Amino acid sequence: MPNGPDDRGRVVLSDPRAIRALAHPARLAIIEALSPGDELTATELAAVTGLSPSATSYHLKALAKWGIVEAGEARADGRDRPWKATGRSVELSPPTPGSTAPAEIAIMDTFLNRTRAIAAEFLEHQASEPPEWRDVLELASTDYWMTADEVAKAAQALRDVLAPFVQRRRDERPAGSRRVRISRLVVPRTEPAGSVRSGQPDAEPD
Repeated sequence: MPNGPDDRGRVVLSDPRAIRALAHPARLAIIEALSPGDELTATELAAVTGLSPSATSYHLKALAKWGIVEAGEARADGRDRPWKATGRSVELSPPTPGSTAPAEIAIMDTFLNRTRAIAAEFLEHQASEPPEWRDVLELASTDYWMTADEVAKAAQALRDVLAPFVQRRRDERPAGSRRVRISRLVVPRTEPAGSVRSGQPDAEPD
């Protein structure tokens, strides 16, 4: 059964089959392209996924099955119907032990691999980028000692900073803007038994 957005505009997935449906780079690319509220046809989305329009249509139908995307209103020419996201975001419900963890791990692998590929592509062409874009890439990873409440507040603060850009539609994008990937991974470290300690935050090399 399709999920559909909740009262906060989130499509929350709990069915392992729905979660596994996301574990494909083309499907994540489709969700990213539609998330600002743009309505794009399979042909337009094919340029984003790097697949053919027919293959992209296949992935759109798989996402529609779980209520993540839906067909929009037909355009004036009526030849190619656009697709749109059903909600503002797609989230995974907290798993019960042994239920959706494998599917979530598959999504995480796909997400991280896609982000790595985007960064690698930029690095390969960095020297030919305009000066103002050449040095914007940032890679950093730091461990902090925080309570669960502090983590929740920090994560919300990051969302608040980026909120003005999340729903920026095509006709609202300023001149000179381009797609920028900002990835956030907030995850508690699993410490070996007896190793919990206090003190200064441990910083990993940037």
